[in-house]
Formats: sequence, C-alpha cells, structure tokens
Amino acid sequence: MAKALPVYAVNPQGALLENAPLILHTRLEEMYRFVPYIADPARTAELHNMRIAAKRLRYTMEIFAPCFPGREFPKIYDQVKSIQEQIGEIHDADVRGPLFQGFVDTHADQRPEIRVGLEALARAEQAKRAKLYQEFLAYWSNLQKRGFKQRFLQMLVRAEAPPVPEKETTDEEHSQEG
Repeated sequence: MAKALPVYAVNPQGALLENAPLILHTRLEEMYRFVPYIADPARTAELHNMRIAAKRLRYTMEIFAPCFPGREFPKIYDQVKSIQEQIGEIHDADVRGPLFQGFVDTHADQRPEIRVGLEALARAEQAKRAKLYQEFLAYWSNLQKRGFKQRFLQMLVRAEAPPVPEKETTDEEHSQEG
C-alpha cells in the first residue's frame, strides 16, 4: 500500500478553514499520481493504491465538509466516493479471480466433476472485472472531460479567498445618489 503524502505547512493552531485547502489539495494530488497507470488493466497494484488514495481523500473531505458550504462540495464528494467504490469493486475482482483459478488448479483434479463449474466461475470473474474496469475508465474519462480536478481546485481556492467586505456608503454618497 502506498504511503500517504506528507502535508507540509499545516498550522496546528489554525482554523479548520485555514488548513482544509492545503490538506485536501495534497490528498487530491496523492490520488492523481496514480493516473498514469489506470489505462493499463495489468497495473492492479497501482489501481489499488489509487483506491487507497481516493479513500484518504474521501475521508478527509468528510472532516472538512463544514468548511465548504454550497452545492459544489457534495457533488465533488459523491464523485470521489464513486471513484473509490468503483476501484474497490475492481480490486475485489482482482482478489477473487486468482482465488477461483487457484481453487481450480488445486482441486479440479481431485474432483473432476466440478472442474467445468469452477472454470466457468473463474472466467465469469475475469469478465466481471473487465466490465467493471471499462465502466470505471468511462466514468473517469467523463469526469476529466467535465473538469473534475479544475473544479476541485477552484473550490479550494474559493475557500482560501478572504471574504470581500461590503462597501459601506457614506452620507455624502447617499446625498449624491438622490
């Protein structure tokens, strides 16, 4: 399992909102460092590490949710959750497939009557994995086309920006308006 990227410059005495953008940005980059591997279905370890990074990002988002009012944060959170869950299903298939095949290899000779069924089960798991993987690639591609990372980063920048105080009008400005 990949180690979490360290987060530097966190102010332990700072407000949640002060630290949230920095920490979330680090967790987002942690997930994105595995993107070069997702196009290769054989890179199962890297895909699993991307799932772990997405999980870290998701749970960190849960901690900082109060810092991000509005509609954008829940949408982005749901997308991160979906990324994590989809890759998790692929990983489950990555684990089950070899288990089924190993069972075929070890036990089918002892019980020839179950060989056909076990081999069918192993093939079905491979097909399920391939389908889940293609669905994830399509989902990921769609997110990227819709500017997922840019929207995430913009949300962080908006949170960092200090609120602009409303300009108070003076009595003189009121008399000029009227």
